[in-house]
Amino acid sequence: MYLTREGDRMEPRKLVKAGQTSHTISLPKEWITKNNLKKGDTIYVSNKSDNELLITTSSEQKISEKKEKTINIDGKEMDTIQRDITSAYLNNYNTITLIGNNITHKTKEIRKILHDFVALEISEQTPMRIVAKDLLNLQEISLSKTINRMDLIIRTMITDTISSFEGKELHESIQYRDYDVNRLYFLLSRLLKGSLQDPGLAGQLGIKKDEVLSYWYLVVNLENLADYIKNISETGKTKDKQAKKIIEILQRNYLDTMKAHYNKDRVLADSVVKKRIEIQEECERLKNPEINAVVKAITTTINNIAKTVIDAEENKE
Repeated sequence: MYLTREGDRMEPRKLVKAGQTSHTISLPKEWITKNNLKKGDTIYVSNKSDNELLITTSSEQKISEKKEKTINIDGKEMDTIQRDITSAYLNNYNTITLIGNNITHKTKEIRKILHDFVALEISEQTPMRIVAKDLLNLQEISLSKTINRMDLIIRTMITDTISSFEGKELHESIQYRDYDVNRLYFLLSRLLKGSLQDPGLAGQLGIKKDEVLSYWYLVVNLENLADYIKNISETGKTKDKQAKKIIEILQRNYLDTMKAHYNKDRVLADSVVKKRIEIQEECERLKNPEINAVVKAITTTINNIAKTVIDAEENKE
């Protein structure tokens, strides 16, 4: 039996055999009327998951409706403006318009903020108005490939952080890569948040609705991890051998964690979490309290990623 959703209601529909290889179900009259359908019109059916079908009136899945947001910047500091723009982006506004009498004096900073977001481009600019439009092509976005991209960047950041404890000046390079991770984080956070409201978007990303929060938690922790690595790389100038040793342990833990993620290996993920005691013991030998605090934060973040694997496995049992 398939269930058809109308708002918050679920209506049961019986299968009727309509030949040797097919069956039919009736569609709700309200849905037919709302979409101006009539006898002979074509509708499209696609697999959403193993036990769900998506029925649409278009051959292309309907993705989030176009939304517009206007932000008045008068009297606001740049930090507040940045938060307003970030909020609009994460809430899937396709057009973000900034208005204000003082906008000319803040144009350079605003353009820099807009550049932080993938596919958000300025389409119009006047002395009192800046319009940024979303040019994102969902056909070009792969959730798994974007997560993999974040992972690969973080791997190079960790490797270079270890090298920084040998006296190499790599902090600035690591900072640039952290910026790249941030851009991917904002992009995936936006899409995953939209997936909670739009089944078509979740389908486009190739995930089930009940997987969205798990993926979001993974992405959040990857972004946090990149921040912590950036911070600890700055302290690498101290050439602390004990700190370097701990970062190498964390590097192995991270590689195992992501291997567990890709292979859905709960046992490997659990082994990573168990190593926190070993790392805590190593931290006791650290003389630099600043490095100690960041190492503990990195350990927690890696464990959070490992737990997403453990939790996913438990949900399937």
